[in-house]
Amino acid sequence: MKTTQSVVDVLIIGAGPTGLTLACDLARRSVDHRIIERSISYNAASRAKGIQPRSLEVVDDLQAVHYITDTGVVDLPVRYYTEEGRSADKRAITVSASAELETPYPDPVWIAQFDVEKALREQYGVLGGQVELGVEAVGLVQELDSVVVTVNTPQGEEHIRARYVVGADGGKSNIRKFIHLPLVGKTHDQERWYLGDVRLEGLDRDHIHIWTSPEGMIGVTPLPKSDIWQLQATISAEIEEPEEPSLEVYQAMFDRRAGARRVQLTDASWLSIYRINVRMVETYRKGRVFLAGDAAHVHSPAGGQGMNTGIQDAYNLGWKLEAVLRGADNALLDTYDEERRPVARAVLEDSTKKMGGVLGTATERGALSRTLSAISDDLTTGLLVSYRSSSLTRPTLRTIAARTMPGDRAPNAESLQGIGFAGNLFDLFRGPHWTLLAFVDDTNQLNWKNFAYDELHVHCILPPHAQETAGIIDAAGNAYRIYDAVNEELVLIRPDGYIALRTSIADCSSILQYLNSILSPKLI
Repeated sequence: MKTTQSVVDVLIIGAGPTGLTLACDLARRSVDHRIIERSISYNAASRAKGIQPRSLEVVDDLQAVHYITDTGVVDLPVRYYTEEGRSADKRAITVSASAELETPYPDPVWIAQFDVEKALREQYGVLGGQVELGVEAVGLVQELDSVVVTVNTPQGEEHIRARYVVGADGGKSNIRKFIHLPLVGKTHDQERWYLGDVRLEGLDRDHIHIWTSPEGMIGVTPLPKSDIWQLQATISAEIEEPEEPSLEVYQAMFDRRAGARRVQLTDASWLSIYRINVRMVETYRKGRVFLAGDAAHVHSPAGGQGMNTGIQDAYNLGWKLEAVLRGADNALLDTYDEERRPVARAVLEDSTKKMGGVLGTATERGALSRTLSAISDDLTTGLLVSYRSSSLTRPTLRTIAARTMPGDRAPNAESLQGIGFAGNLFDLFRGPHWTLLAFVDDTNQLNWKNFAYDELHVHCILPPHAQETAGIIDAAGNAYRIYDAVNEELVLIRPDGYIALRTSIADCSSILQYLNSILSPKLI
């Protein structure tokens, strides 16, 4: 077979949730890209099994959320058992985001990772994209203005010259190895779990079922719209070499911890031993190569953060890649590491602490129940992630701090009405554009000529008492309340839904100065 040559602007390596999120974002932006996956078939293992509110907002913006909300389950209570067979029902481990966070998706959704991937993959297809299966990156060379990636394909070897490469190829990332960026941190050798996707008999699918015993805990979670359960079981620190996972090993473990013949395993489609690693790279960027998701950070699954952090990594990077490809200063791409690496560090700390609590209470039902009830909180929703210290954020000149400051996620507000429009702020944000909210009593207060650009959508938000109908009326006063907005205030929101700056109409030139400093003049 002969070696072929090809050229592309962005090459995404890895078609898990992180890579697919980026692919969808680039596709809707008409960025020339490819996404390759070394596996010859789509992932069929559950792996992650929950998607958080902020990630739901992201996939909503990408218009891939409906399959997830239709497939997933919100309220999944827990049934705890002892060895003797006694049980107690407790509320769901997950909790709704606090009301003041203002999101259309307050509840984490229980759903298998393969279904999240399916939702993104189907939307990617709608956008005209196709994942290239069976294509493995086996070499990478960085040059001054491009990266040459050597891949093995079913048709033979190919050299792909890309302006930028994104490694979203998981915890064992080849791309990370090619650019010599080690995962720095610790492997918790004594913190190991048996995992698996199994089929079983004897349990209802309306609960998570958890057993505690002196040997440890074992739990099974029903995966929605399927007959599969994800099994998780602690491995005692006293065991130096755990047995290789098998249906027989898992059945024997079930019999010991839950009682003989209480649950019968009938089949297994994925079995694994998971060792807790708490590691991350020291930079998300090396030249023209970026890392995202598990390729950049790995940590315990406590709090359901892994897949979600990767999705949000990709969402942060997509608009920046497009801007630079269209002429913005390459330094804009440095803000990806600047903004996202501190998030990963915080997730590592939080998930490690929570996992320690789970392992410390895994043998006693009451203690474990209390630990798991505190594992989900506003931090795990992703809605509190803020970039206030980012170099892309401009501090406000307001003398009184608002609830939502530059750098914060732009919250939703419902009950907006305009000519041909009835919806919420997220309906206005949806899409690859920047958004400017002008809080005014009268649309004539705004000089529209200053903001007549395709990439910037400007919306006049009028108070409930407004008489004119040219703008969008905040019928219930929600937007003014949530944003602590005053008359003649401007709020500029980035394509990834974060507030860039707040200022007054009298200082509208600062909006143009900001966009000029961040983007190419071609964009504005």
